[in-house]
Amino acid sequence: MEIFNKNYSYESIFNYLKTGFIDIEKNDIFKLEKYCIKYGIKNKKFKKDFIYGINEKNKDEINYLNELRKKIIEPLIILKNQIDEDKTAKNISKQFYLFLINQNIENKINKKINNLKENNLLDLAKEYEESYKIIINILDEINLIFGEEKLTIDKFYQIFKIGLKSNGLGKIPGTQDQVIMGDVDRSRSRKTKATFIIGLNDGIFPSINKSEGFLDDEDRENLKNEGIEIAKGTLENLYDDNFNIYKAFTTAEEKLFLSYTSSDGEGKSLRPSNLIFRIKKIFNNLIEDSDIINKGNNIELINEKISYENLILKINEIQNGINPEKLFYIIFKYYQNNKKYNHLLNENIKYINFKYNEKINEKNIKKLYRNNLNTSISRLEKYKSCPYSYFLQYVLKLKEKEELKIRSFDTGSFMHEVIDEFFEQINNSKNGDENLNSKLKNISDENIEKIINKIINEKLLNENNYIFNATEKYKLLVQRLKRIIIKSLKYIIQTLVQSDFNLEGTEIEFSEKGKYKPIVLNLENGKTVEITGKIDRIDIGKDEDENKNYVRIIDYKSSVKNIDFGNVYAGLQLQLITYLDAVCKIEDLLPAGILYFNLLEQIINSDKKISEEEIEQKIKNNFKMKGLILADVKVAKMQDKNLENGNSEIIPAYIDKTGTLSPKKSSIASDEEFNKLQKYINKTIKQIAKEIFSGNMELKPYYKNKKTACEYCSYKNMCGFNSGIIKKEYNFINKLNKDEFFEKIK
Repeated sequence: MEIFNKNYSYESIFNYLKTGFIDIEKNDIFKLEKYCIKYGIKNKKFKKDFIYGINEKNKDEINYLNELRKKIIEPLIILKNQIDEDKTAKNISKQFYLFLINQNIENKINKKINNLKENNLLDLAKEYEESYKIIINILDEINLIFGEEKLTIDKFYQIFKIGLKSNGLGKIPGTQDQVIMGDVDRSRSRKTKATFIIGLNDGIFPSINKSEGFLDDEDRENLKNEGIEIAKGTLENLYDDNFNIYKAFTTAEEKLFLSYTSSDGEGKSLRPSNLIFRIKKIFNNLIEDSDIINKGNNIELINEKISYENLILKINEIQNGINPEKLFYIIFKYYQNNKKYNHLLNENIKYINFKYNEKINEKNIKKLYRNNLNTSISRLEKYKSCPYSYFLQYVLKLKEKEELKIRSFDTGSFMHEVIDEFFEQINNSKNGDENLNSKLKNISDENIEKIINKIINEKLLNENNYIFNATEKYKLLVQRLKRIIIKSLKYIIQTLVQSDFNLEGTEIEFSEKGKYKPIVLNLENGKTVEITGKIDRIDIGKDEDENKNYVRIIDYKSSVKNIDFGNVYAGLQLQLITYLDAVCKIEDLLPAGILYFNLLEQIINSDKKISEEEIEQKIKNNFKMKGLILADVKVAKMQDKNLENGNSEIIPAYIDKTGTLSPKKSSIASDEEFNKLQKYINKTIKQIAKEIFSGNMELKPYYKNKKTACEYCSYKNMCGFNSGIIKKEYNFINKLNKDEFFEKIK
């Protein structure tokens, strides 16, 4: 009934499968669920053959999942069609009864009952027996009462649920001391000694009033005056909500407990309900307590299991120098003498002192890497972010469950691919011997939009990009990405046209098949580190007067990013400098800069009316590249031909009245400093590689400016670092400016 009522939703289908009455193995259900989560199979997609992700390797597996799908869905479709032919209560009841017979439910329940009886679980066996009888009786009653009356599935579902609520299983009556649980708008008002109201969060209790629908409150009032019965409007629902609140708050005779959650299942913070603030205003002396923060110095004696968990947390606090109260020792002795908990307590104490500083042994290191570490810059940065996280991701190769979910990584990759394809098409267009900059000079905004639309439409046909077409929400996201790419390209083209630097290439690979070979660094004992990867863009500029060639490396980012010398020193920002160093050596070029171009949707905030020109200027300022450039006025002007004095609109440069680059208002480094930077990065990479070869996989996430590697780590629920299970020993990173950085690397 729920499947039909919720239009074959993912949740209702898998609730149905996990009842244990469907003739499908558990492992097959989990495989099917994994596929459905990955490809967003829900609603009408359950009625169609699975077509997503099919290739030669998994063809048989997906065909098998398809057979499972048919086995599940076809009986449901037949049932739905039979109900749709005659929507009387009599026929609906009959079809559901026949469905139970056809699915052999009675025999399956009897088998379950016999198993329970064999295991001496007589009460539970009795419940199963009675529950099936109740279902049949309710179908009979609906048939008798409503007979030939036409009903929707939803209405039938609601009536059936009412029938279930009014039928209780035969149990020993509750004693005077009992706990009654119920929904606030359904619970009968009765006096209780203590009432617990949970979920007092903003928008949940009281709930946010939904939209009025097609008819507003005034329409409803007019219809009501004409004697037409109609559902309640927002005003009446508001009165109902207030009455339910009053009813919930006044049932307790002695104690009233109010609680709210501080965060949801994804860790996002939630606000308490306005009712919490109102109660606090009325009762100034109320004490608010939390099971997450401000736990105090006491161990809560709730039950054996929870008290044990509190004891372990208290032991962890003692390790950090917090003295316990006397009760701690009594509780500790209790669990120490308890046969059930004694072994567990000893093991937990052992692991409280445990630090993840274990090393991979030499034998396994040789199996993993031999004498050559094949890696990438992002992997090396990951290692410095937290060695243990690197170990889980790249050594054990643990992966998150795949979901139909677009992450920032997916949108970033998609935008990079589109921009790369755009430049490739422009470069290959037939315009004689014109270079790319000349071709870009004459391209119109309309033409940019036309080319981008064509590229994106073609990419969406690619099976690898199926996710962008999977839902209406993601289709809207594509439209937004399209706007960002078109707007960004307009300014990327401006930065090229307004400079003497030519685009050498985009998405340039450092690999055996790429334009450049992998970067190889030699270590001690005959070991090497081989770096593969790709860089978004390389530009080359020629100084004809001095016969010098310069290179700048540009990285497109879907977030605001700049050179952070603290991160560079800590080995967390290696990419641009590594590729700059490699290209300079391979092509015999001089460094002109390492820059980030931020691919962001520009939102202009202003408290006054501003002209189109002012808006355009603000957007241009926001698209200005960040990073580090060579401290050479001539090279700076090569990168921005319009730069004579003041601020550059393209690069982080400011020419002062003396005609030189201002060290305070520009982000610059001399030839010597770039050389030192390149040498330091090579040294850092070698050091990271040595640590990896040594097998060091300690749990030591970085900590900087109240931000840690744990914040967005996929493995934070595994290591126990944030929960206080182990000693917290962060890799603290200091903030450094350019001068402090170069002073440190002398």
